[in-house]
Amino acid sequence: MKINDWDYVGRSPRHQAATQVEIERAGNASPTHIMADLVDFSRQGARLRAEPGLAENEPIVILLRNPSIGLDLAFPGAVRWCGQHVGSRRMYGCQFKEEVPLETLGELFLAGILSVQPTASSG
Repeated sequence: MKINDWDYVGRSPRHQAATQVEIERAGNASPTHIMADLVDFSRQGARLRAEPGLAENEPIVILLRNPSIGLDLAFPGAVRWCGQHVGSRRMYGCQFKEEVPLETLGELFLAGILSVQPTASSG
């Protein structure tokens, strides 16, 4: 199945991440920007932990910025699932509109944003 087919959700391999990202919401959603923890990341999507409020199928853009290393990336996609609450925050699964290029993935590893160890949920 093609990656652009919205019924497909890539699950493996996922890599651990420990950084904050900004989520830009489309339309009249309020707030228009929220901060989230990037929990793990794959070429097809990401898992985030954020304040409750995102909805399934909501279009978003995940913004990954770090001015000190010149990192400014945008990953358009959509929320595909809303999971359990973890404290006051909630887990979200997001699917990117396009697969992340291997070169970009490599830069995220070199910058220390992603770990080479897959998460325990890979498989």
